[in-house]
Amino acid sequence: MNFPRSFVQSSGLALAVALLGGCTSQPAASTPAPAPSSMTSATAALSAPGDVAPGRLFSRQVRADMRQAIAPGLVSVSNPVSPRLPLEAPLAPETWRSKSTTLHVAPGSAPTEIVLPVDVPEDAWVFFIPKGSDARVGEEVRKDVALYTPRGQRVDPWAERAANLQLGMDPAQTRERVARPISMLSLNREMGAGAYKVLVGARAAQVGLAIEIRLPASPVELALTSSAMQFFPGEDSDVTVGLTHPGTLDTVRFEASLYNPRFERDRGVPVEQVGGEWRARVSRVLTEQDESGVWVLEVRAVGTADGKPFDRLAQTAVGFVIPTARITAAGGARAVRDGAGKVSAFEVDVTVESQARDRYEVTGTLVAMDRRGLERVERPVAEAQVTDQLGEGSHTLTLRFDAGHVGLSGLDGTYTLRGLRLYSLGHNALYHRLGKGLEVRMPAVSPSEFATPELTPALEQMMQAGDFALAR
Repeated sequence: MNFPRSFVQSSGLALAVALLGGCTSQPAASTPAPAPSSMTSATAALSAPGDVAPGRLFSRQVRADMRQAIAPGLVSVSNPVSPRLPLEAPLAPETWRSKSTTLHVAPGSAPTEIVLPVDVPEDAWVFFIPKGSDARVGEEVRKDVALYTPRGQRVDPWAERAANLQLGMDPAQTRERVARPISMLSLNREMGAGAYKVLVGARAAQVGLAIEIRLPASPVELALTSSAMQFFPGEDSDVTVGLTHPGTLDTVRFEASLYNPRFERDRGVPVEQVGGEWRARVSRVLTEQDESGVWVLEVRAVGTADGKPFDRLAQTAVGFVIPTARITAAGGARAVRDGAGKVSAFEVDVTVESQARDRYEVTGTLVAMDRRGLERVERPVAEAQVTDQLGEGSHTLTLRFDAGHVGLSGLDGTYTLRGLRLYSLGHNALYHRLGKGLEVRMPAVSPSEFATPELTPALEQMMQAGDFALAR
């Protein structure tokens, strides 16, 4: 199956690496809450692709085996970043498309016959995948499975030889190179469209078998698109189920199932027509009693289009988190000067509302506008992280960006806060992300006023590599 990129990347590891020598660590100090007028409410932020924001919080205790991760102690870190790198694009929902299906013969089954609808056999492939990893047993299963065209011609010996040649595989070496036995049968136009039959013998049925057919030339395609990057309990979040076809869709039946984070089939999901589209109503079947993590939605579409049968199967991953905290406001941006009058840091206050004791981490990136050339591009100039154990209530954490790190880019102008994120380190989960909507800007200061950054080994290595030298 295909998985999208990871939904949540905890920055706890990055923070630990920073403390080991890559960055500047600020001493723990309490930060007074700023005046309300200097803060921008998170509810007023404009939504950007990839943003996640919980509408409701839950009181949820950290598991006993994770309590070490929520020890008290304020830690604040500033990290230099190379302006040569593009500003990291937020993870946003992707559409996962399928022109294939997979049918399973469960281990311990009786001999059976399976029908595979093939509307366009050109460039099509059929895969027989025995259950388990015993190569010898897999060879026995391969000999106990036969594939027949709609005209009743047995095609698997010829198709397998053609497939191996097409892939450049030497039949004499295939048995040694493939640890998990698999037969790859290549179909073609001469075999004809229609209902192909797979005869599964007694030995193959006893071992179990997955049968996959891929139809890249078929115009019938199943597509899944999540409404959000991450789902929260009690909120209306769905997966849109799209089905493209060449002409008239005669009949269609959808079946949807959820697999839990251990990839065990867990429960069914209703698929309903809403307006002109179909939606798998995932939010209706997940509650605060379920575990956080990556759930997999599997949707099967079976029916006929222009009188021809089709069978499609698609999967997509769904992030599910039970939030105990969120960002309520950010602002109070200020320049901090040292005893010599130099600007040593830029600071931003972030207000966090919590309903459970946990170790929370707030991260953010300062960007500057690169005005050279025809295009204006935002480039990162510094990153900051702050983490502490917080209990129930409203708390203020301060992001502190080392001004020396900012000045290394050579980019001046107005520095703006981007990518504000709130993590739970106790649950290793992203709770809140605001990409661009807050528009928190630092006070205007000339780079000539910046203090010189502390030269750590990591910073020296970046400077020697030319990471801060922008091409003119």
